[in-house]
Amino acid sequence: MEITFKEETLVKKNLALVLALAMVFGMLAACGGGNDSPSAGTSNPPASEPAQNESQAPESQAPAADGEVYKLTVHQHDPATSATGKFLDAWAAQVEEASGGRLDIEIYHGGTMGGPKDTVDMVLNGTVDIGWGLQSFFPGVFPASEGMMLPLLDITTSQQASEVMWHLYADYDYLKPEYEDYHVLLLHANCQSPIASKGKNIQSVDDLAGLNIRGNSGPPTNFIQDLGAAAVGVPIGELYNAIDNATIDAVITDWHAIYSFKLYELIKYYADENIGVSNYFMLMNKDSYAELPADLQQVLDDYSGEKALEICGSFWDDVEAEVRDIIATDYPDAQVYKFSDEERARLEEVAQTTTENWIANTENGQEIYDAIQELIAKYPA
Repeated sequence: MEITFKEETLVKKNLALVLALAMVFGMLAACGGGNDSPSAGTSNPPASEPAQNESQAPESQAPAADGEVYKLTVHQHDPATSATGKFLDAWAAQVEEASGGRLDIEIYHGGTMGGPKDTVDMVLNGTVDIGWGLQSFFPGVFPASEGMMLPLLDITTSQQASEVMWHLYADYDYLKPEYEDYHVLLLHANCQSPIASKGKNIQSVDDLAGLNIRGNSGPPTNFIQDLGAAAVGVPIGELYNAIDNATIDAVITDWHAIYSFKLYELIKYYADENIGVSNYFMLMNKDSYAELPADLQQVLDDYSGEKALEICGSFWDDVEAEVRDIIATDYPDAQVYKFSDEERARLEEVAQTTTENWIANTENGQEIYDAIQELIAKYPA
């Protein structure tokens, strides 16, 4: 039978349409568009719930993994060899592995992108995707979080302090408003702080009166003032020189800082009284998080909070043990000692005054303090 031109044209159009549809379906299958193998970041519905068909899928359904590599930048001010550097390197390596290499995390150690007091602004304006730092460097920004910096809390290890800090955020509502402009990856804390001095053998509360003492803002500064001393603000990067040239008489800072910035080269006297810990934050720019595919958001969520604390492990406590060993081995003239029972009691009286004033001047101060005490009991060292 002879086929007319019109019929031949129609056959060709239909054949072209069939080939085009075949190519489309082939591309969808190659991109993971089929339903046989769920994409990363999704899961099959529970057996008790009927599965939705494609026409009923919600708009928020996680997209299939796109194969693109997403780079994230991290800023932190401590040296790469510090506990901070070791933790962030370990965290980044595990996140990258869990993402199948689709997250590329570049860490800028030692404040190479900005100073310690630039961190919050750098995260908020997107200069960096993630920032690690101390709440105490930003007076008035994290007032409820300062409760963890009250003096002489019954905390003895960094691991204990970190559990308390994270759960104070995760299990209660007091801290959440302070972090609503960020995507929170982790809140944790460091090891304990002695009262350290290069040239002053401090054996009593009276010995502290009139001294120039460096401490972090918030409760540590208030405690110094309640002791009758002058609180002197010195950036962490300038602390070594301030001790060396006697700009300050003493410093209340944690063993990790003493290790990271080699303050043990100068300090001779350590009143080992567990004065307090400082908080840390690990915050992400909200837009940086929102712009990631859902499956990569899930990777970050999986490695936040408790998992991040697990990676932190004993890094800070190990550093405390190491610097104590360095002092004992390499600096035999240095003295690490305790106050007498009588002077310890006097120190506790001053700490109580600082605590009562903080409670009175902080919104929900008593409730926050009570929550901290409950968590200290729940997470013993």
